Amino acid sequence: MSVTIKDVAKKAGVSISTVSKCINGGNVLEPKRTEIFNAIDELNYKVNPIARGMKTKKTRTIGVLIPNLSDYYGVSILTSVSQFMYEKNYSTIVCDYHFMDDGSNNAKEKIDFLLDYQVDGIIMQPIGVKSSDFTRIRKEKVPLVFVDIEDEENYCDSVVIDNESITYEVIKHVIDNGHKKIAIITGGSGIATTDDRVEGYKRALQENGIPFVPEYVFKESVHEISGYNAMKSFMKLPEPPTAVFAAGHDLMVGSLLYISDNKMLIPDDISFVGFENLEIARIYNPKLTIGSQPMDKIAKAASDMLYERMSGAYLGVARKRKVDTMIEYGASVKKVD
Repeated sequence: MSVTIKDVAKKAGVSISTVSKCINGGNVLEPKRTEIFNAIDELNYKVNPIARGMKTKKTRTIGVLIPNLSDYYGVSILTSVSQFMYEKNYSTIVCDYHFMDDGSNNAKEKIDFLLDYQVDGIIMQPIGVKSSDFTRIRKEKVPLVFVDIEDEENYCDSVVIDNESITYEVIKHVIDNGHKKIAIITGGSGIATTDDRVEGYKRALQENGIPFVPEYVFKESVHEISGYNAMKSFMKLPEPPTAVFAAGHDLMVGSLLYISDNKMLIPDDISFVGFENLEIARIYNPKLTIGSQPMDKIAKAASDMLYERMSGAYLGVARKRKVDTMIEYGASVKKVD
């Protein structure tokens, strides 16, 4: 005979309602909380999520939707969100959406998939997603949190970094080392993160009296091949840049592959600043200067905001949180006269 919630309550010496509150994420004080989970372990009690969902209209699951499961940013956020939500007794359903040759994507299809599974909330990196894709989310009032990109319509909460400021600081550091021919590699046009980074780049140049050269800005996509193609494009210019900022993990990897393939040395042949991945920066020789995003802090903020929405602890207007970034300095920027 299968173990029931009544058996757990009897074993722990508490009421059935207290057990139900505990396993559904409610606040149960010690020592009762520990006694309940000890009873669950000892009796090998398994919660039936379908039955629980039918009764409570909650499935204790969230969806995480990112553009690509091979993308460093999305996977890093996903890993941390999954951990934080597990601590709150939530499971995570992972989806990625894909871009077609014509620039469209199937994000709406994946959103519908998550809603069909009755997730209690969604955390999403909404690159290239249309407002109309969220019609069903709004109709069903499912909590939604954006990461990486702000919600310009102020419908849902969002967690971002100050992309303009971190780019400004990186370019200013390169300028302070004497460079005037500085290039930037970033994502596609029309995306907020790209636009903000280019603005930070332009501001640093303008404040230091350095002319803006359009050929030194490469905007295509956030994939490795774009980083590789950008470096190839820069090196074919009549006056190639002396320093490059690859403003994304995969862009950084692609750029470094081109540099390696062409037997270029950092910083002797080209000064270089990367973004996001501290591990690569630290093992590269010489150590790379890098703009660092605190992935855990971004994921924690997104998880907390989603949980507050799902639990009813916060029902107010959409919130926007900006998480501080930092530059970790290495030896990849050469001082020039």
